[in-house]
Amino acid sequence: MNVLFLSQIVPYPPHGGVLQRGYNLLREIGRHARVQLLAYHHPDELPTADAVERSRRALLEFCERVEYVPLWPKTSALHRAAALAVTACSSQPFSVIAHRSAAFRALIDDAIRRSRPDIIHVDTVALSPFAPPSSGVPRVLTHHNIESLLMARRAETEPGRLARAFLRREAAKLRRYEAETAPTFDLNVVVSANDAVELTRLAPGVPTAVVPNGVDVEYFAPGNGPEQDTLVYTGGLNMFANRDAVMNFLQEVWPLVTAQRPSVRFYAVGQEPPAELTAFAARDSRVIVTGYVTDIRPLVREAAVYVVPLRVGGGTRLKVLDAMAMGKALVSTSIGCEGIDVRPGEHLVVADAAEDFARATVALLGDATERRRLGRAARELVERRYAWPTVGKSLLDAYQAAAQRRERVA
Repeated sequence: MNVLFLSQIVPYPPHGGVLQRGYNLLREIGRHARVQLLAYHHPDELPTADAVERSRRALLEFCERVEYVPLWPKTSALHRAAALAVTACSSQPFSVIAHRSAAFRALIDDAIRRSRPDIIHVDTVALSPFAPPSSGVPRVLTHHNIESLLMARRAETEPGRLARAFLRREAAKLRRYEAETAPTFDLNVVVSANDAVELTRLAPGVPTAVVPNGVDVEYFAPGNGPEQDTLVYTGGLNMFANRDAVMNFLQEVWPLVTAQRPSVRFYAVGQEPPAELTAFAARDSRVIVTGYVTDIRPLVREAAVYVVPLRVGGGTRLKVLDAMAMGKALVSTSIGCEGIDVRPGEHLVVADAAEDFARATVALLGDATERRRLGRAARELVERRYAWPTVGKSLLDAYQAAAQRRERVA
């Protein structure tokens, strides 16, 4: 099988979220198929020529061809302002406008001309204009989240009135765009059964297949050392959902926890922490802000409890699967563990209200036996359902289903 894989970002280094999923899925399907990867280069993710070249070499280990074009709104503040200005006058969502590129179109035309693919994999709805039905090739569209739902949730937690209005307008644009675009693809890949329901609510009858997020169960393995009296959360703090989760946790939950466990510490692990978080840590020495770390595993292994206080999100969180694979006891909001086949009380503790979240966290801090029970059950679940080889096979099966559906329609 020859796969043309279109990505909104270079999936290397795989240090979280969409990068982790893209890298591991490319590695898995590359074992069984010929893969051409065309991706947008984000200068803030790969800022130097050396970093770009390292990513290319790494991805060529399982892709036959790797080509990049720069994402123009990321190249300068002026370009981003121009994209926002165009968005204000357009019915299309910002993400679609931001990915307009004649260079990317030319790369796709060249890839199809050189070696007609058996499948075009479009890895986000924003790239759907690059794979129109007229291409004649079976096409699969991935929804890492239901983007309109994610945007609507973000709007509800945005304090600024103008920003909230902009986000609500974007959510409405995305709803229309997803509803119009999804039915034109041979198959829509979603990361959870919940997202399949949401997508079919937007576009009734749209063909879907669940290909969940996964985890490297060998890399993220349980440790044998003693746990400390610490809590941990990991996730890029340059992302709104993670910033919001950490700051809301510190403002609403942390005082309730420390009132009962004054010695406990909290590690916020992730790149580009905001000024308000570093200021909070300066006032409270029990809060440690690490910034970006190359390997989160030592910090996660030492923590007694992994907390997931997310209020905004969609799809499924790879950070949660990573922590589960490491056998950690988790306290999560409903949104934090959404889309993962967990049972509250068996694999983790779920709590949404600040008082409930704090109570569950304090209880686990004081109960090593319960932490071990939850950790073992979480590890067993990810080994069975979410290891990357299993997930990769699901994606290859989805490609076959898309090709067969195209044949039936033809």
